[in-house]
Amino acid sequence: MNPRVAIAVAAVAGLSAAGCSANASDTPAGKVIPAADRGGAVSAQGTGLDDKPLDLADHRGEIVVVNFWGSWCEPCRTEAPVLEAAAKKYTGVRFLGVDSKDTKDGGRAFLRTFKLSYPSFFDPEAKIAAAFKTVNPNSLPATLILDRQGRVAVNLPGQLSAARIEPVLDQMVAEK
Repeated sequence: MNPRVAIAVAAVAGLSAAGCSANASDTPAGKVIPAADRGGAVSAQGTGLDDKPLDLADHRGEIVVVNFWGSWCEPCRTEAPVLEAAAKKYTGVRFLGVDSKDTKDGGRAFLRTFKLSYPSFFDPEAKIAAAFKTVNPNSLPATLILDRQGRVAVNLPGQLSAARIEPVLDQMVAEK
């Protein structure tokens, strides 16, 4: 390989690995961010796929799981039953979806197909994702767990399984 190409590839790989985070800590994805290292509360308002207004601020005081998905995304389709099962299991936790870069008809069909009981923002232009600053709307699925103050406490990129989400939800529910 040409040395200049090798250097360029290494630089791009290094930048990609650096990523961005919601806080100044080095907490890896999937781990609960220490409360002292969490950023400020996230503010996001929009309209749901049911055409009703949604506002994250309405859920302060609750743990909130925010799942970014698209009806066209196969891993999103695979994890949808996992999230619905968790939403039923964790009665004290609020679940919200964010249908990104999608059509309203596609999103509504997804909700019907997977019988999701929780609401989803309709976010065709990824404006809700931009409010979080940690979600790449081109890399779905992605899930964030917000603490009771509305701060990002856990970043779970990629497809979820019960084994990935339940331990962090247990830890968040136990947090006072």
